[in-house]
Amino acid sequence: METAALVISGVSLVVAVISFILSTKSQYLQDKINEIELRLKEYELAEKEKEQEKAPCVEARIINIIRNKYKIRIWNSGNSIAKNVNAFWDDLSSIVVLDKDKMPFEFLDPQKSFELTVFVYDDVPNKLCIITEWNNDNDERQSKMQWCDL
Repeated sequence: METAALVISGVSLVVAVISFILSTKSQYLQDKINEIELRLKEYELAEKEKEQEKAPCVEARIINIIRNKYKIRIWNSGNSIAKNVNAFWDDLSSIVVLDKDKMPFEFLDPQKSFELTVFVYDDVPNKLCIITEWNNDNDERQSKMQWCDL
C-alpha cells in the first residue's frame, strides 16, 4: 500500500513539474506574442498618421465682405492635391451664390483656395452647414462637414 502511495505521489509530482514547465513556457510565448502585437499596432498607427499627413483636407469658411455680402472660401489644408472639389450647403432661398459654376473645382493644390461670392437676404439663419467633398490621391471620395456662422 505504501509503495502504491509513493508511486502515485511520485507520478503526480512528475506531472506537476511537467505542467509547471509547460505553463511557464506557454506564458513566455504569450508575452512575446503580446509584445509583437503591440509593436505591430504602433507601426500601423505610425503608418496611418504618415498617410493622413500626406492626405488632402478641404475646408470651408464664410468671410463677411460688407453687409449681406459674403464670400465662401474653400481651401485645401492638407499636404497633397485634392481633385474634383465640391461644396454643398442647405439650399436656402435667402442665399444666392453668384459663381457656383466654379464647382466642381478640378484640382486644388495644397494650401490653395478658391472663393464663391454669396449674397444673403433677410431671415437667413445665423449659421450654415457646409459639406466639402473631394477625391484623394487614390480617387477615394472624402467629405468634411463644418458649421460656419454668418
